[in-house]
This record gives sequence, structure tokens and C-alpha cells, in this order.
Amino acid sequence: MASAWKDWISVIKPRIMTSNLFGVFAGYCLASRWNFEFAGLFFMLVGTTLTMAAASIGNNYLDRFRDVHMERTRNRPLPGGRLNPRIVLAVGIAAGLAGLALLYVYVNSLSMVLGFVGIFVYVVIYTAWLKPTSTWSTSVGGISGAMPPMIGYCSFSNELNLGAWLLFLVMFLWQPPHFWALGILKKDEYRAAGYPLLPVVKGVRRTKWQMLPYVAALFPVTYWLYADDWVGIGYLIISTVLLGIWFLKCLSGLFTKDDREWAKASFKFSLYYLTLSFLTIIVETALR
Repeated sequence: MASAWKDWISVIKPRIMTSNLFGVFAGYCLASRWNFEFAGLFFMLVGTTLTMAAASIGNNYLDRFRDVHMERTRNRPLPGGRLNPRIVLAVGIAAGLAGLALLYVYVNSLSMVLGFVGIFVYVVIYTAWLKPTSTWSTSVGGISGAMPPMIGYCSFSNELNLGAWLLFLVMFLWQPPHFWALGILKKDEYRAAGYPLLPVVKGVRRTKWQMLPYVAALFPVTYWLYADDWVGIGYLIISTVLLGIWFLKCLSGLFTKDDREWAKASFKFSLYYLTLSFLTIIVETALR
């Protein structure tokens, strides 16, 4: 029984889920300035959790045949044969419908639309279409990853104003260099699974060069958040320093002799940057 629960929990990708929910809450704090509407916040968090779970389940369901070729994924419940694919798909559809319904009824229709966009892009555009066919999968798939903080923000604001779009840009620009670092680290596995990831098709050095403009573009977005008074000086300083370190780490990748160690360090630091940036938003909005 315990192992079955672990398998079900794993198909919703709990680490990614936790990280995304942190971003959801940060988006809500940015819009509300800690003037919480607790019922709306509760239903938004539950609804968003269900939509993200549905997207992850759909991703696992569609990837199950290729996952068997990757050491990192071959022991997942679906490729490992421990869960019935039809049941998993049914649960995923039910979770998605329930999450969208909660967002529509108890939050607002805009949050529901954003939740639907997140599921559709991640499952249909990214997983089913681009991931097996194109190097553009990482960049375009970033649209889905940028939805959670926007949902958090728009659940309170009920409008797609500049603050929502700047949050979108932060997440959208963060994802490719973050994921490409993992792609470099696991490029042989992605090649074996038949995924045309950028490091597989264009090579590691080209991928390193392509990471740089994404990280660089986060600098003006960070300043824009401050200049338009969405965040304070604390966020500007902390995020700019972290971005500077991350950019230098990416730049050092062009000269390293150990791609694996560099990719591992870059991947980890990208997580530190995002977590600390969102944490700064949460703390700063509570103090302003």
C-alpha cells in the first residue's frame, strides 16, 4: 500500500509541484500585498495544485514509452509497469477538470483560462508535439511553466496587468537555461530516448551560448519590476546579484573542461536563484 501511494505521488512530480506552488504563492503576494482573501487563496491553491497534477500526469502518460530508455526515468511507475496507464490517464483528466472547475467557480475565470493554457501547452504542445520532434520544445514549453505564478497573481488581481506579465517573463526566461543545464548533464540519456533536445542536436557548446541571452534578459525584467514599483530595493539587489553570479557561471561554461560538473552546478544555482527571488517577493511584500 505504501509503495502504491509513493508511485501515485511520483506521477505528479512532487518536487516540481512544490517549487511551482512557491511561485504561485509569491505571485499572489505580489498582487495582494498580503491583504489576503483566505477563501480565494485556499481554492486557488487547491485548484492550481490539481491543474499542475493533471499536467504532470499527462506528461508521464505520454512519455512512458520513451522513459524506459533513460536511466533517470526508467523506474518511474508507468514505464516500470507498476501503475495502469488507463487509470492514470483517467485520474489526470479528472484532476484537470476538478482543478479548472474550482478556479472558475471559486476564484475567477481568468485563473481558469490560465490553468487550461498551462495544461494544454505542457501536455499537447510540449509533451505530445514538440518534445519528440523539435529543439524548440524547451523554449515554447516555458509558456506552461510560467502559468503558476500568473495564476497566483491573477487570482487576486483578476486582470492581466504589467505585474502579471513581468512574472511571466521571469519564469519564461528562467526555464530554458535551467533545463538546458540538465539536458547537457543527461544528453546521452535524451539521445537514447530519441528526444531532439538542443544539446543532442546542436551540441553542448551551442547550448551554452544559447543559455546566455536568456539569463541576460532577466536583468532588465528585474529592473522593470523595481522601476514600476512592483518590488522594492531588496528584490532588485538580491535578484541582480544572483543573476550576476548565474550569468558568470553560464559564461564560465564556455571555458570549462568538465561539462558534467559545470552543468550540475549551473542547474543547482538556477534553482537557488528562483527560490531566493520568490522568497524575497514574499518577505518584501509582507514588510512594505
